[in-house]
Amino acid sequence: MSPIVMVPGSSAGENRFDYLISNLPREKNHFKHSVLKVEVNENDKMRFQGGISRIDNQPIIVVSFQNNRDGYQNINQQAKLLGKVMQSLQNKYGFTDFRALGHSNGGLIWTLAIEKYINISKIHLDCLMTIATPYNLHGSKMLNELVHNRNKIPYNTTVYSIAGAKNYSTDGLVKSNSVYSGKYIYQSRVRYFTEITVTGENTSHSDLPENRQVIGIISNYLFNNLAGTKTFQ
Repeated sequence: MSPIVMVPGSSAGENRFDYLISNLPREKNHFKHSVLKVEVNENDKMRFQGGISRIDNQPIIVVSFQNNRDGYQNINQQAKLLGKVMQSLQNKYGFTDFRALGHSNGGLIWTLAIEKYINISKIHLDCLMTIATPYNLHGSKMLNELVHNRNKIPYNTTVYSIAGAKNYSTDGLVKSNSVYSGKYIYQSRVRYFTEITVTGENTSHSDLPENRQVIGIISNYLFNNLAGTKTFQ
């Protein structure tokens, strides 16, 4: 089993990816992926909703936080909690590799967790996809920290960074240059690093997880999708 673990951005909850999940292409046998939602409250307690099917090799796990506020300290705390959730899930389900998706600050949470709070020597990160992640939104402090600790990121992984473009410089909330700053963290550190810019309709910051192009990219590169496309190994 290789779950797809999704983390929403600030102010978003466990239902953030419902539209995305419901619009993923079905497998050839019309199989629908099972979904487990995990919310961590402010006392670090985990609440589970849904479940994982025994026959699902790529179940979807959505991890959200009761404290989903923005800010450097909050994002660091959310990353720490994500590390605890991943350890709990690994102990319960026994998976040894996974794929990850983060929208907006969810990408920062993933990057911090990978660098500081997840024991990557015991679990393999096959692929990480970040959508409209503001790597430089909080000023140089967070970006410098992420770049400084980039040696903790496993080499044998693939990273995709997706930016939305309402115009040439922004998705309406996050500047494109902030998204593209992810290259200072991942480029030449991981085996494959790819930047993707999505233009056209529904490319504003909050619309991107529901954008048809983005859903297609997720299907192609995070899932073994309808057409049999596989992620890079």
